[in-house]
Amino acid sequence: MWAETDTGVIIGADAIGELRKMSEAVGKEAAQRLNAELSVKPMLDIYLADMLIPYMALTEGKSVFMARTVSEHIESNIWLMEKMLNVKFTIEKVNNLYRIEKS
Repeated sequence: MWAETDTGVIIGADAIGELRKMSEAVGKEAAQRLNAELSVKPMLDIYLADMLIPYMALTEGKSVFMARTVSEHIESNIWLMEKMLNVKFTIEKVNNLYRIEKS
C-alpha cells in the first residue's frame, strides 16, 4: 500500500500473506503499518530509509532525513558505510521521529 501526503511525500507499507492467513488480515496489517508511518509524518518510509544510507555516504557535505524508526537494516548500513568510506553518521530522536544525518 502507499499514500501521498499533502506535502507530496509518498509513504509505503506492506504485509505478507501466508498459509491460512485470511486476505482481510493481510490487508488490515498493511493498513495498520501504513497508518503507523503516516501518523508521525516522516520524510520517507522505513523501506526507503535503509536504502538511502549508501547514497548519503557517497555524497559530499551533509545529508539528513527523518524516519519513524531505526531498523536493523539502517544500523547495519550505517556501520558498513562508516567502516568502508570513513564517514560519520549520527542518529538523534526528535519528537516522534529519528533524525539520521551524515556529516
